[in-house]
Amino acid sequence: MEKNFFRIVFVAALIFIFSAGNVFAQTNENPEVKIDYGNSKIFSRAEMDFCIDIIKYELKRSGCTLHSVRYAGDKFDSHKNRTYLNSLAKSRGFKKKFRKCMVFYSDYRSPPDDGKISAWNYDSEYTDWQWWFGFYKEDGEWKLLTSGY
Repeated sequence: MEKNFFRIVFVAALIFIFSAGNVFAQTNENPEVKIDYGNSKIFSRAEMDFCIDIIKYELKRSGCTLHSVRYAGDKFDSHKNRTYLNSLAKSRGFKKKFRKCMVFYSDYRSPPDDGKISAWNYDSEYTDWQWWFGFYKEDGEWKLLTSGY
């Protein structure tokens, strides 16, 4: 009887350890991202979410940990900025058909050094990284045209 009791306690302890480890691993892999949509009078939340999903994807595939994303404001949807996006269009494989401009800032941590050449400093915090999106008239979707400082 005493042997069975210790077996039950041992199995319960293992289940607890593995469950707790799994919870912590998931928490570390998927940290909560703080999103600030601002108060746009031009763009819908769905449009912003589309662009934010692209930001998340780009950083995740690069091994970065995203902390926050902030909408830069309606002021960025200006003639000057749409002209800038259209000047980038040809080099990115698009015709000059961008009719809207949306900009976001993000804060993230770059990945640890993996021995590969990189454009950033490894294992470093980046703040106010800009993401410039244009609304492409040809297919009716938002396109990431450039990012950086």
